[in-house]
Amino acid sequence: MIKRWIALLLAAWLLLGAALAEDAAPVDTADFSAQFSDLFLPEGQEPVVDDMSYRSRDVVIQITTYRENKSDIYVADVYVRYLKDLRRGFGGGRWNGPMQRVVDIALQENAILALTGDNGHNESKGIVFANGKRLRKTNPARQMCVIFTDGEMRTYKSSEITIKKLEATGKTVWQTFLFGPGLLDEEGHAFKSYKSKVASANPRAAIGYYEPGHYCLVQVDGRGVKSALEAGKRSTGQTIKELADFMEKLGCKAAYNLDGGQSALLWFNGRIVSTPYKNGRSVGDVVYIARTE
Repeated sequence: MIKRWIALLLAAWLLLGAALAEDAAPVDTADFSAQFSDLFLPEGQEPVVDDMSYRSRDVVIQITTYRENKSDIYVADVYVRYLKDLRRGFGGGRWNGPMQRVVDIALQENAILALTGDNGHNESKGIVFANGKRLRKTNPARQMCVIFTDGEMRTYKSSEITIKKLEATGKTVWQTFLFGPGLLDEEGHAFKSYKSKVASANPRAAIGYYEPGHYCLVQVDGRGVKSALEAGKRSTGQTIKELADFMEKLGCKAAYNLDGGQSALLWFNGRIVSTPYKNGRSVGDVVYIARTE
């Protein structure tokens, strides 16, 4: 009997090990070398960096500032050679880990650029994928955003998406985001109205999509912080509708609202470039661009 139990335990252990190995297997993601070959630096050349831009053989980032709706806005325009460099990072290095400041997660992940994530760990429901790995399969109770491994980004209503529907697309999921709402329709236009508990003017964070390999990370200052762009002015923040209109103006084909308020913060190459409310706060996750050189 004892030998039988030992054999069963050994078999279970081997099956678990195989499952974990399969789950940990790397996911193939798109290579955009051909589309953006003229943007990236040649192999072996050192990155070119200044206060608001970064250019290397794998990544191009250009941060542009705007002053609209009485608010400072920071837009990080991003091209990646490999989609694997558009990543999510978590407090303590794991999903549902400890809360950490955006700066600390960015440094922990060796990021070039980092933006507040979706706060999805605080939602009891919702499909969660990060860096190609499925972390939770509960169907969402709200809108969600999906980035597939071919680089396409789409937003879905809660009624439009389940694990089965994702599988039916025939695509592999790279990232999902749960905060919401989605900001643009299928033609890239802002909706006329939005259902959201946080629709009023606030600091904002958002991710936008132009085409596979080309994205933007956007942060809006608010709640009365002093403007860094116009002396004597303050930033009120944007409503969801104003943010959506702005993302349409940028030319995004899809865009999604991330965690905002005091959480909203944009970090670039060692420093905070925005003006977060009360210097920001600890968060569960960030979306970031990896430093691969």
